[in-house]
Amino acid sequence: MSRLILLLLSLALVLYFYYRYKRLSVAAKKQSQRLMMLAIGVSVLVALVLTGKLSWIIAAIGALLPLIPRGARLFLGLWPTLKPYFQRYQQNHQSNMKSRYVCLQIDMLSGELRGEILAGEFAGRELQTLTLDELLQLLKKYKQDDAESAALVMAYLDRKHAGWVEHGGDGFKQGDSNFSMNSPMEIQQARDILGVSTLATKKEIIKAHKRLMQKLHPDRGGTDYLAQQINKARDILLKNTD
Repeated sequence: MSRLILLLLSLALVLYFYYRYKRLSVAAKKQSQRLMMLAIGVSVLVALVLTGKLSWIIAAIGALLPLIPRGARLFLGLWPTLKPYFQRYQQNHQSNMKSRYVCLQIDMLSGELRGEILAGEFAGRELQTLTLDELLQLLKKYKQDDAESAALVMAYLDRKHAGWVEHGGDGFKQGDSNFSMNSPMEIQQARDILGVSTLATKKEIIKAHKRLMQKLHPDRGGTDYLAQQINKARDILLKNTD
């Protein structure tokens, strides 16, 4: 019975800290992650000492130490050959669309939208931690100050808060992002949008574009603005790729 109570208390604590963690800012999350890793490391060390298993781990590490320089030389010798393949493997699976106030992040596998406020009110907060009223407040400001930021917030609202217009989105209509935006797009910005590396081939660019459009086409819950940016990024990269 005591074990069951201890298990339930542990579960309650995990859930409590999880929900607290979700509401933290990006900077606070990074700090919490460092503290968590430190706490886990100390806990593992204490457990090893108490169980008497620390001595043989130290002995194993001591036996491996002489092999480290040889392994490092081998790796450094192979790195110039492996680097291009490694960079291509590390190619992003996340699309990032940035404006003056907002960075919208799109998971290219699931199509999930997340984001962060970059400047102004609520700077450092993640979009998913803002209430609908706070998002609408920002939207009204961005419509006056920065059309691209307004378009990104509207895209997020369309996906995350269906029917948001009826909840106070006066002056807007769901799916409407027909702002006049003809600002030039840099090559790196295009790469960020499609989630591809500097080594991406034309085939990989086309594949990334198709994957994003499958998730964010206006007929599938995306917006005209998102589709416009994705198409623009593809055209720029294809034009500048051999």
